[in-house]
Amino acid sequence: MLKNENALLAAGASIKDPAQFSNLAAVIKSGSIKTSKIDNDYIEKCMEYIEKNNIDIVDFYSDKYPQSLREIEYPPIVLFVKGKLMETPLPVAIVGTRYPSGYGQRVVKYIVPYLVEAGFSINSGMARGIDSLSHSITIKSKGYTIAVLGSGIDIIYPRENKKLYESISQTGCVISEFPLGTPPNRYNFPHRNRIIAGLSKATIVIEADIKSGSLITARITDEQSKPVFSVPGEIFSKRSRGTNKLISEGSYTLTNIDDILSYFYVELKKESDNLQTAQTYKATNKESVILNAMEGSISIDEIAYKTGLGIAELSGILFDLELKNIIKHTENDIYEKI
Repeated sequence: MLKNENALLAAGASIKDPAQFSNLAAVIKSGSIKTSKIDNDYIEKCMEYIEKNNIDIVDFYSDKYPQSLREIEYPPIVLFVKGKLMETPLPVAIVGTRYPSGYGQRVVKYIVPYLVEAGFSINSGMARGIDSLSHSITIKSKGYTIAVLGSGIDIIYPRENKKLYESISQTGCVISEFPLGTPPNRYNFPHRNRIIAGLSKATIVIEADIKSGSLITARITDEQSKPVFSVPGEIFSKRSRGTNKLISEGSYTLTNIDDILSYFYVELKKESDNLQTAQTYKATNKESVILNAMEGSISIDEIAYKTGLGIAELSGILFDLELKNIIKHTENDIYEKI
């Protein structure tokens, strides 16, 4: 976890192309982020909260930073993370009204378990209604979920979601780009929505009015050249005006779980084949030790430390596992299980 003051000071800032800099210190040195208004008392209190509550600070230049967010316009320079931030193979966003009808609730309870069983993870904004229900059903279905906040990570909004906040951070993660203490102001949520869309390969909209923030997420998803799936609703319901409008404008219509499963058929088939390969392959003793040591994204030095194996021997075994399609080696010299 990064604990330097610069990472904290940079939180909440946006730069259109942070890739032009080599690290966070270079960003701050360039003057792109103004830090003069943040005093030492604020920094000290924030760092105390971060350490006490096991908050991770992940900046744009960290290996932990999601690759999908690097590709969006104005990616957040810093993310505050509570829980385990993972890049899953099939992340989708589910968004919708804060006041769903019984129909909207039934839709969530219908599609989320199927999605989790198929290998999808669920991203949303932990707002009342469709968001919160999507998170909770994902957790009940033993799936992975990410909640993106429109406030500081220390501000739980709405307040009744405190238990949900804790549950998400234990099995998935809660993230925010906003500095600690930031209230859930209305203008924060469009910024929040670009992260939800950025983390996801598609967005599913369930009940939304014309002026709903969910339509902002849908628009951003479309701008990122990703599919939007809309659940049709009653023509007399305000809750369905937004989703029906999206359908009329060309979004995919979601009336059955097969509508989304068929769209992602190729990726689902690939994940199924990879899982079957991993389950049927019988690893050697040393390969088993290495695979057991690999949790999430990990460097060869970390694997060496955990296993006690030398780098030379470890490199050879990792190469064999990569050829057998058991692990993958990323551009950042990081290893991950497939």
